Amino acid sequence: MTNLSLRGLTWHPYSRTEPTVLDLDLEIPAGQRVLLAGASGSGKSTVLRALAGLLDEEAGELTGSTPGPARPGERGLLLQNPVDALVAATVGREAAFGPENAALPREEIQARTTAALDAAMVDLPSGRAPLDASGGQQQRLALAGSLALDPSVLLLDEPTSMLDGDTAAAVRASILATAAGRTLVVAEHRLAPWLDHVDRLIVLGEQARIMADGPPHEIAAGLDHSPTVPVRPALLTQRDGEVIAALRGVAAERGGRPVLEDLDLELRGGELSVVTGPSGSGKTTLLRTLLGLTAPSAGSVERPSPEQVAFVPQNPAHSFVAASVREEVLASPWARDEQLADQLLERAGLSELGQANPHTLSGGEQRRLAIIAALAQDPRLLVLDEPTVGLDAARHLAVLELLDAARAEGCAVVAATHDPALIARSDVEHRLSGREAADGEADDSDEAGSTRPDRTIGPVPRARTIPADALNPLVLSLIGILAAIGSFAVQSWQGGLLALLPIVLLGPLAVRSFRGGLLRLTPILLSAAGLAWTTALLGDAPSLSGEAWLLGAKEAARITVFVAPGVLALGSVDPTALGDALGGRLRMPARMIAASVAGLVRAGHLGRQWEIITHARVLRGLGSRTSPRMLANATLALLVDALRGAQEQALAMDSRGFATATTRTWALPSRLRRADLLGVVIALGLAVWPLLAEVLVG
Repeated sequence: MTNLSLRGLTWHPYSRTEPTVLDLDLEIPAGQRVLLAGASGSGKSTVLRALAGLLDEEAGELTGSTPGPARPGERGLLLQNPVDALVAATVGREAAFGPENAALPREEIQARTTAALDAAMVDLPSGRAPLDASGGQQQRLALAGSLALDPSVLLLDEPTSMLDGDTAAAVRASILATAAGRTLVVAEHRLAPWLDHVDRLIVLGEQARIMADGPPHEIAAGLDHSPTVPVRPALLTQRDGEVIAALRGVAAERGGRPVLEDLDLELRGGELSVVTGPSGSGKTTLLRTLLGLTAPSAGSVERPSPEQVAFVPQNPAHSFVAASVREEVLASPWARDEQLADQLLERAGLSELGQANPHTLSGGEQRRLAIIAALAQDPRLLVLDEPTVGLDAARHLAVLELLDAARAEGCAVVAATHDPALIARSDVEHRLSGREAADGEADDSDEAGSTRPDRTIGPVPRARTIPADALNPLVLSLIGILAAIGSFAVQSWQGGLLALLPIVLLGPLAVRSFRGGLLRLTPILLSAAGLAWTTALLGDAPSLSGEAWLLGAKEAARITVFVAPGVLALGSVDPTALGDALGGRLRMPARMIAASVAGLVRAGHLGRQWEIITHARVLRGLGSRTSPRMLANATLALLVDALRGAQEQALAMDSRGFATATTRTWALPSRLRRADLLGVVIALGLAVWPLLAEVLVG
């Protein structure tokens, strides 16, 4: 059992003018269950990280006593944004990451993975890609990653904020059951569901000063701790407002899986509509279809012209483009009324922050800014994705009032949400059933009551199997290395062309599609063409003579033989399998390999982030996806987002034992099979063939 202790803790991030935590003393006895409350920005997340022993002294100034964990994984930390915790290419490997770092036997890794996924109620099969899951599913998966190391302390930052009510209740029950005999610290804004299950409620004020600490119900009685549902303005007794947008008989897919089917929906002026349903039921897909970002596979969509539509993404920072708050409100060319902008800033309580950089605001301030920037466009249709996630009572109320103001102006407002207060506030609820879950299979959630998904850890699934998949990544690497060595034997254009013959014959066996193979080869072919031209122009032979062009052809063939086999062979290799081979079979440094694999998996997420960022800008009227100015702005935003995400991911990895994983077990063995003998023969053949080709051409 572990006691948690913070003494005189002060944490001053270098990016802030004031400390986030100032002179905090906190003692939590082993086995105690603590609920941590406080306004947004009060330091709850920082306190959890301090308790986990994971404050990065390179990111800020730390003073005071913060004893760290006694063993890797002793303190399981769940981050507020679940996507930041994801490190693996599949659900199974995600949950296995901690046990792998602890160098547990493979049988135990599988057992821990199964138990953790079940405890967190992850309703996805082991082979699914975490980054393809909904926010709620990712939240449960991140929780499973924390549980898999059997921590003696659970530190959870808003573990149910992105879940629907029924799933949140079930996950909460699972957390409490899992926490039996453990120390539990939960940071939440919605306190009521936890009060009967915790021993102590601590309320933090500015800079994490303890404002109240004691019995949960006694402390909570004096707090305005729940998002309020203000008295509604007069509602329409009949739905007689103008139809602003509609989906009629719409079907849509995500990742090739059916999500929506035969869906009808009307959005009318002056109404607040909410889209609800279990995690993964297609809420975000519905919004994307409504906005024209996802083409329906059936049915029709009616929407206003682009300048009359405004969108607020789940992460408001993805839409920010300006250097100051006031400039952000007026950034869209459709936001021309400066007087309206000032009124919106006043209404949102952001007037005094008009010159601040949007990225330096708190989460609640960023969300309000994104909403008023959308309202400044004076839209007829306002679309929001989870607009109240992670907000305290005061900021929650501020967002509701902004939405009220929009519908009072005749705007049709639609929001995807799990928030019961926002749902109660709405005029119309469109609930998506579990039958429309993102898996496109029987929904694995409790609502559907279906069978438990497969928990077996396996390789990353392939959309299409190719012959190269039969080879171990080490053998594919050997093919690339030996082919590159063999290319130095090319001494003539005839020998170079002959040396290309096996590459042309074998290349199709290593590509999943003609287009994909062509995209991989294009940079090589362009480089070869450029080298041929340069050699013909500037080489030893007379410039651009026939002899010069033949010398250029030789150099082009040589560089192609040098690079193409490796690009084709390794292009088919999954990073996770390559990591298993390098770390598990060659025993290369465990942390370096695991970090590289996580980085490559994360790189696959950049395409999704780019899409979100560019779409947010296009929807604000800031140019097409190919305009130079918009591309430059989006590139900078992607870089900032990637750097922030990398920092958070490193924290999540360290919380699962990565920092001390000098030795490591890899959940899957990297086997060598009979097919690999053929691969070795091919590698040797590519090494000697260019020399033989030169002999054959004399």
